[in-house]
Amino acid sequence: MSLIVDQLEKTFGEGQAETTVLKNLNFEVSEGEFIILTGASGSGKTTLLTILGGLLSQSAGEIRFNQQPLFNNSKKASSLRLTEIGFIFQSSHLVPYLTVEEQLITVGKEAGQSARAAKQRARKLLTEIGLEKRLTVYPNHLSGGEKQRVAIMRAFMNDPKMILADEPTASLDADRATYVVEMLRNHIKKDNKVGIMITHDQRLFDYADRVIYLEDGQIKEKE
Repeated sequence: MSLIVDQLEKTFGEGQAETTVLKNLNFEVSEGEFIILTGASGSGKTTLLTILGGLLSQSAGEIRFNQQPLFNNSKKASSLRLTEIGFIFQSSHLVPYLTVEEQLITVGKEAGQSARAAKQRARKLLTEIGLEKRLTVYPNHLSGGEKQRVAIMRAFMNDPKMILADEPTASLDADRATYVVEMLRNHIKKDNKVGIMITHDQRLFDYADRVIYLEDGQIKEKE
């Protein structure tokens, strides 16, 4: 299992207003590999991750997953996001009228898990990240860091084959950020997932198998 990005480009606008955000990107991520994307603001990192998650289409090039085009149409993209892709946004985007536990259970049930199985998995994941005492709490009673930890575990509810994370530790303190990234890496390694995370925090680079630097929509270098 691998993710292959082949001559990927993304352009916004037309004519004189046309702007190319991503330019001829080529790289591969193998199963069990944890990659960090970094670069200055406006370098195209979030646009790239959004395309890989099926939330935005590319202008040119191809994305292949398991030797097949990742997205063929909007219906397939929607299905893959539900069953095979876990996306962690910079903001938690929790549903305000669902408790911590319900945030995860809802995702599990939508992905085809029974109510019992979804509840068991939700509690296991939330305990793993230290939120076992916050199961019945609503988002408005959570700290920013707690909300983000819920969002991170929600991304694992459907046991996705690919984890995409956009600055998932931005609202966490240094110790909690390190813990979360270690946990992400361990899940990716143990379950042979493809993992890509955006971060500017150089203290976290050591946890990645490789670091890819973007500059003006192009890959500047890989470590």
